[in-house]
Amino acid sequence: MTQTVTSINSINIPEGYSLKRIQFYFWLGLVSAIFLRLIIIADYYSGVISKVLFYLGVIGYLVFFAHRYHIATRRVSVLRNLELLKKIENRTPLTENDYHGLQYIMWSLSVSKERMNYLVIFAFSIIAIVLSLALDLGIV
Repeated sequence: MTQTVTSINSINIPEGYSLKRIQFYFWLGLVSAIFLRLIIIADYYSGVISKVLFYLGVIGYLVFFAHRYHIATRRVSVLRNLELLKKIENRTPLTENDYHGLQYIMWSLSVSKERMNYLVIFAFSIIAIVLSLALDLGIV
């Protein structure tokens, strides 16, 4: 899918991003997370390397989280503009446009890599803490 926007009954429903774009942002977030966790270890060996990792990680995160904010805003916009939650709560019959909006939201959630990203960030955070403690205590 591409990022073009279609207009049905004057409500804009975005089209999903391509798989390549989704994967790019997944890897950007993942690499940025790893860089930020590596700072703890790199700082023991080189201040320059730790600063490079810091800047690369933060810049990567800026781009990654700007993208995630944009995705979340698009989903909420569809929900609000079509009043989908209200229609579902009231059991109001859905229009073809409503179904198109729900399809976009469900597709977007189903292809999102954010859960995997959170899992990897969690795992690397634990690894970074353990390694940092090992370095601080002189175990490694």
